[in-house]
Amino acid sequence: MAMPGADLLCVAVGLFLYLCALRDARLVRRLRREGFRTEGLVVANVVDRQTRNGNRNPTQTPVVRFHDHQGYEVEFTTAIQGIGLGLATGRRVDVRYLPGESQQARVWMRRHILGPAAGLTLGGTIFLGFGLVIAFS
Repeated sequence: MAMPGADLLCVAVGLFLYLCALRDARLVRRLRREGFRTEGLVVANVVDRQTRNGNRNPTQTPVVRFHDHQGYEVEFTTAIQGIGLGLATGRRVDVRYLPGESQQARVWMRRHILGPAAGLTLGGTIFLGFGLVIAFS
């Protein structure tokens, strides 16, 4: 027997993830319209070497450094991380950022632009589906 309210909790989490995906998609849209384009340098890859369940492929998060339009040096980690998502250290990449919010910069590659919203949408769909299955069973 399911816990009371588990269906509502799953549906609420699913809807929350959908809202987060929508927020991320709006940010990407703003970056396309209003964002400054510059070149950044991959300075490191933060590697998470947790060995859970025999995982031999560590999660990588690239760290990118660039200079904004005011000449300040900005360093950020990409919005998406995962196995095989690291970028070679020393590689030059296109970066887009908003004028007043340079910490919300994105590496201008398809997987780094669409990945976060796609992951959030997938997670939201899974939670919403579980909530509906629990509610109607």
